[in-house]
Amino acid sequence: MFNKSDFDDETPFGRGFGHWFGHGGLGPQRFLERGVLKFVILSLIKDQPRHGYDIIQELENKFHGMYIPSAGTVYPILQLFEDQGYVTIDQKDGKKVYSITKDGEKFLSEHQEELDRMQSLRDHFKEKFGPEVHDLRSEIMQTMKLIRRAAHDGAIKDPKTLQELRKAIADFRQTVEELLNKHEGKAQEDK
Repeated sequence: MFNKSDFDDETPFGRGFGHWFGHGGLGPQRFLERGVLKFVILSLIKDQPRHGYDIIQELENKFHGMYIPSAGTVYPILQLFEDQGYVTIDQKDGKKVYSITKDGEKFLSEHQEELDRMQSLRDHFKEKFGPEVHDLRSEIMQTMKLIRRAAHDGAIKDPKTLQELRKAIADFRQTVEELLNKHEGKAQEDK
């Protein structure tokens, strides 16, 4: 199992719920920075040959959206695996596809304890948050992408459009805050 010390101290789950929606992960980030992520990535490649973006998506799914490594985290690990002879690379449809080697399988089996700890962490996120929070995070990220795309295309340079977007976001934030406060009040009453 993992210890509370594997996480930041601000909440039992890390830096606070608001940060869980940020890119790059949070609560599990310190745990993963200790080197366990490489074992998880190699385990994913052992399950089936994969390209880098597929690995990022699979990690997001396994952690129910609570941890998403950046490309700047995953690709150097893949390069290290190639340098160490733990993976081979094939080109498919213009993408590098990584497959595990016998040396990679041996390395992975030597670190089964770390993989077991990671499974405990994944189970914790599944139990604590479930797929619903992942779906919620996905909706928020889709909205952010929409706004970013509109900003890139110059669609929100109009002051009136920008003002309306600000109001819509402020209204949304207020509604979310009211819902959470209502739920928190109900939870306090149930105690």
